[in-house]
Amino acid sequence: MELLSKLPRDTTMRSRLILACLTVSVLISAIYVTVSYRLTSDMAIKAELNSMRVALAFLEKEVQTNETLAPSYLQSIGALLEEKDIASVIRVQYKEKERNFSHQISKLESTTLLNNIDGNLAESENSERIISLNETRYLWYQVRTERFSATFIKETVILDDARRLMAKRLIITTFIVFWIAVWLALTLSSIIAKRADEINGTLKKLATHDTLTELPNILYLKEILTAFDVKERNKPVKSESCLLVIDLDKFKDVNDAFGHSTGDQLLNAVSKRILASLDPTCTLIRVAGDEFVVWAPNYTIDKGKELAKRIVAVCDTSLPFNGLELSIGASIGFSHYPSHTRNVETLISYADTAMYKAKKQRSGWELYDVQSALNNERDMMLRGALNNAMDSRQIILHFQPKIDMRTGSVLGVEGLCRWQHPELGLLTPFAFIDLIEHSGKVQAFGRYIIQSALEHAKAWKQEQLNVPIAINLSPYNLLDPQLPNYISQLLNEYNLPADVLEIELTENETCLNIVHIQSALNEVKKLGVEVAIDDFGTGMSSLAYLDSLNANTIKIDKAFIDDVDTNRGHRAIVSAAVTLAKSFDCKVVAEGVETKEQADMLVSLGCYIAQGYYFAKPMPEDNIKQFIQNSKSPQK
Repeated sequence: MELLSKLPRDTTMRSRLILACLTVSVLISAIYVTVSYRLTSDMAIKAELNSMRVALAFLEKEVQTNETLAPSYLQSIGALLEEKDIASVIRVQYKEKERNFSHQISKLESTTLLNNIDGNLAESENSERIISLNETRYLWYQVRTERFSATFIKETVILDDARRLMAKRLIITTFIVFWIAVWLALTLSSIIAKRADEINGTLKKLATHDTLTELPNILYLKEILTAFDVKERNKPVKSESCLLVIDLDKFKDVNDAFGHSTGDQLLNAVSKRILASLDPTCTLIRVAGDEFVVWAPNYTIDKGKELAKRIVAVCDTSLPFNGLELSIGASIGFSHYPSHTRNVETLISYADTAMYKAKKQRSGWELYDVQSALNNERDMMLRGALNNAMDSRQIILHFQPKIDMRTGSVLGVEGLCRWQHPELGLLTPFAFIDLIEHSGKVQAFGRYIIQSALEHAKAWKQEQLNVPIAINLSPYNLLDPQLPNYISQLLNEYNLPADVLEIELTENETCLNIVHIQSALNEVKKLGVEVAIDDFGTGMSSLAYLDSLNANTIKIDKAFIDDVDTNRGHRAIVSAAVTLAKSFDCKVVAEGVETKEQADMLVSLGCYIAQGYYFAKPMPEDNIKQFIQNSKSPQK
């Protein structure tokens, strides 16, 4: 497929190059003519003046020999003047005697010329000049000694003839030089322009194609989409097209295990396989790394699904490399024009969103979901508002009590964060916790929740409500090296005992980070803060990390409580958890209790502390304080 819009190019380069060459040739010719003409003129003048000097030297010698202006002298002068058919004048002065001789020039004109020379131009004993009279130019030469003076004036006929002859020769030479220069200019401009076109072609290929796979790149894709957008705007009936984003699943593993050279070979092999599976109308583009895009014009959603399945199958097929069979797989997301969007640039974003969904669900391929778009837009808005939410105290705590089922007393509360959004209303943690953990603000948010919990604890202490507050922290919060110091400072500032605060960690997250957070938890526990393992039983290493973290409480996940009164397996798990807790000297709390039957069964199994909707839903501060005051025996 040809490039729809070329890279910027200077189309006037050749004409400007020709003009520059012609200008240079004209300048060179002008300089050559000027220098040559002046040189010829100077040489002709010098030759004429030299002949005049010789003639006057002869006259001087003749006069000095005869000591008089004798007839033989006069005869010599006449012969000198009549030698050529040139108007001339000679004036000789010797021992206060003066004689003027002229040829083909009137006495008046000769007198005028001599007066001009004497009055204005004779500046030294030996000087030469060109003077004009009645539009006729004359060359003169003058010699002066103590007793002898002679002035020779002659018309510049020979000089003018020499200049005219030289001018003709120079015109012919200049014409030849000029056209040689024009030919050279055209030849050079053609060679340079051709070379420039080749370089432009190479640069265009480099700019719009990937150097490794030689596939078109993201710039090429944008040009295709821009041209498609322009074309569709001018059509009354919109056509259909699909855009697929492909991400290779295990390419990084191959790179790490076998090196970048093998990775590059694998990319080339996979790209060729994908390209072979496409229709001729489709375009395969390498965007970056192991990510590709397929532009499929005139494709319906059903055809897009078939294409996505075909590409997934191609990528799942193993490839032989150095005696090994490598299979990397792919995750594909695709969007459809115009049902998903009429903005072609947004097609890429939508397909990218669908690809991440496919990768997360390991489903191979996914079609863009409009509802996902709404969720993504909301997530983007919430992510941008996180800083302001903490600064303006929009994130608040609701509280759910932990009940001793034997007495009905409140043993503590769990602080659950809520976002009191000015536009979206009250948001639960499911709407924003994941955004926080992937925003780089997780540690700042953890400190915010700790401070909020301790502020409530301080106010409740003044009202004689002495119940510990448990808060949920991500293991990423415990990577904050200053967290123990921060908690200690707040406890001292609010004058609170350490056991007023309890930290709950989720098991399936904790087991992944146990090595990193174990020392941090030990520092926190040294302060007197209790640690609970939340959602116990859902992870894969319960026994291993239960001992490592030395927790004070384990909270049995709601999944085992929902049918504990009817499911023998879940009853066995709860019973085992209670036994484990006793072995590790831990308290046991059941989460998500919703019925009396569940509560009775838990008590019979030896689990006496619970929280859930059967007792109370999470509630604002005023409600939980009233709930605690109304409980049978509120205590620490």
